[in-house]
Amino acid sequence: MTFRRFAAFDMPAVWFWPNPDAGTGEMADTLRHFREHHEAATKKMRFITDVPVDQFIALLKRTACLVGNSSAGIKECSYLGTPVVDVGGRQEGRLRAANVVHAAYDIEEIKAAVVAQLRHGRYPASDIYYRPGVSQTMVDILARVPLYTQKRFHENIPANARIS
Repeated sequence: MTFRRFAAFDMPAVWFWPNPDAGTGEMADTLRHFREHHEAATKKMRFITDVPVDQFIALLKRTACLVGNSSAGIKECSYLGTPVVDVGGRQEGRLRAANVVHAAYDIEEIKAAVVAQLRHGRYPASDIYYRPGVSQTMVDILARVPLYTQKRFHENIPANARIS
């Protein structure tokens, strides 16, 4: 979705700077250019580069609809009941709760999905990513695994060998 099209929703928006993945530089440049050259369209937008986890979760909980390709939309938002429009194929193959609808990289398809999600509103919490006892299982495994703390070199070089 073009940024101007998103601005047409005329509602507050928070854009998170992209993670350091392939394409980050291009996306960051696009965000920066839009923010610096389209002041009227970005009046209700905030661009954020880093958010502490507790504040990020609080934002997700209050979000009317998360739009993008973040795993947070698939995982955390499922539990929070936050409506999500997952764009593109980055999260393809992941389990999805009812709060997630998919849209291709098509402006009209994304717009229709966002409008539908905004109309729907919040979803019931899903435990699709919850597994009872996982934390204890991890602790038990880590308690049994011998910890390797020092790398040691064992070179079998004869004393009279010359190293060049």
